[in-house]
Amino acid sequence: MAVIHGLRRAVALAAAFFGCACGVAAAGPVPVDAPAPVLDVRLINGKLVKAQVLRGKVVVTMIWATWSPAARMQLGELQRRYTDGRGKGLEVLALSIDESIGEVREFWRARGYTMPVAMRSDAFFDHYGRVSTTPMYYIVDRQGVLRHRVAGTLGSEALAALLKPLLAEEVPPSERVARH
Repeated sequence: MAVIHGLRRAVALAAAFFGCACGVAAAGPVPVDAPAPVLDVRLINGKLVKAQVLRGKVVVTMIWATWSPAARMQLGELQRRYTDGRGKGLEVLALSIDESIGEVREFWRARGYTMPVAMRSDAFFDHYGRVSTTPMYYIVDRQGVLRHRVAGTLGSEALAALLKPLLAEEVPPSERVARH
């Protein structure tokens, strides 16, 4: 019995290793402190945000919904962070789990938000896992490592405290050249 258990474990580890090495989605969400999946994002305005343009930036992705009071409350703070941090290498992606792109467009327009917004993506959830609450934050550092996964609301000071050390990190040398 121990031999069978050992073989199953070895097969599972090999599958996880080769699945990750080949770019295949591993079972379960990417863990904190692991490389974040490289995903392109189609915004609701039709523009495609290529993953390569996010390299060397601190990226905050927030899962939200128009029907979630907690998520709606957080969007204003996220917009302020986006406006203040863009010149320092911060990028924000607001990913809606709403059913209607029209509702999301109207919501965004009515509030004058300028940060990028997209609809939910199966590819995103395949890599990061499904969400059970909104808002849900995923914060990736300049090296492309998932540094924080936060379920629920974040106060202004808490979000600032998570972002400050990441924004203070230097842009990796390979990204300095690629972004010029």
